[in-house]
Amino acid sequence: MFLDLALDPAAPAPAAPRRFEARLHESLGPIAAAWRTLETAGAATAYQRLDWVRQILAHVADAERARPLLVEVLDRDTGRPAMIVPLALVRRRAHRVVTWFDLGLCDYAAPLLAEGQPLSPAEAVAAWAAVLAVLPHADLIHIRQVPARVGAHPNPIAALPGRRPMALSASGVAIDGDAETLLQRLCRSSTLRDLGKQRRRLERAGPVRFARAGTADEVEDIFAALVEQRRARFAALGRFDLLARPEIESFYRAAALDGLSSGPVKLFGLSVDGAWIAAAYGLVHGATFHGILLTTSMEDAWRNASPGLQIVADCLRWARAEGVTYFDFTVGDLPYKKDFGVETRALDEVVQPLTPVGRSVVAAMRVRAALETELRRHPAWAENLRRARRAVRKLGAKAGPDRPGPRSGVTRAG
Repeated sequence: MFLDLALDPAAPAPAAPRRFEARLHESLGPIAAAWRTLETAGAATAYQRLDWVRQILAHVADAERARPLLVEVLDRDTGRPAMIVPLALVRRRAHRVVTWFDLGLCDYAAPLLAEGQPLSPAEAVAAWAAVLAVLPHADLIHIRQVPARVGAHPNPIAALPGRRPMALSASGVAIDGDAETLLQRLCRSSTLRDLGKQRRRLERAGPVRFARAGTADEVEDIFAALVEQRRARFAALGRFDLLARPEIESFYRAAALDGLSSGPVKLFGLSVDGAWIAAAYGLVHGATFHGILLTTSMEDAWRNASPGLQIVADCLRWARAEGVTYFDFTVGDLPYKKDFGVETRALDEVVQPLTPVGRSVVAAMRVRAALETELRRHPAWAENLRRARRAVRKLGAKAGPDRPGPRSGVTRAG
């Protein structure tokens, strides 16, 4: 027998949907206290940590001509913050677009949320309407790399109209138990054998040391090695290296120095006989580690020793020893990630045209997406295009540094 709760006088009445209002801030000062509260007591990713966003604002926003739009969404009945939505207004060639405040330096677009108050899909739409009401004129909303969840909470941005799946995905792995035996639980036996052989090759070359930078001098030393290794790698591939831009290099260095105190950055190096042969740059927030940059020496002596895999293994053990329960390999499907038993997660984007100009931009985006789909169906075409791009970039590198157009992220192994 089924009980009709709708007719049961003892059944509690459904809660009324919450109502929201929004306040727009264009600097961090007025919102910093609320930001810290949601960051520490609510739900957020490391990419929305105040220290990380402050460095983006200080080093990159002006170079990108990005106007920060930091929106505080309040519960209208209680006056308490429900979420903070960090956005930016960026002028493109012929239109103005509201994007996430990441400027290519964050892998996930997710607001900071009040703990214990997840928004239903209907409430997410209502809260977004409040956000739109305080934004300046723009032609288009375009938010990329939207994960389904923010910690244990559903991501309100993933519930918005205009959401569609991206070809890009993220991956990671849950970690638990003893740190020293973690790899035995994560990896196949063949991977473990390979890691052991590679480690012995390194040890035959000299003393091996894995270190997390704990002083300003160590940060400068390891970061210099990371930059050099990445530039050599990207030059060999004929790819543009975003860290070649002074403001981007300055941002990453400053964020790494912040990590010595309150910031989320952790910087690691792997050395043999005192020389750094690999570096890793990650963020830690709560019980999650996000791997961002991974670089290795291009010297022939290390080709058969896989220093990149070695430093990833070391970072996994370090993270688990620090109490981390999820190791996020972030965006991209590089083959090495599968060696550590990762699971992939879909990412979405939100596209909302606001004007006729915005609608024409969306139409062009659809054409480009269709072309990219065709290239995936014809790998030979895609490879020819990549070769042409590499040739052009190598010519550009000889002529001088170039500056790419809008991009979605830089968190790729080097």
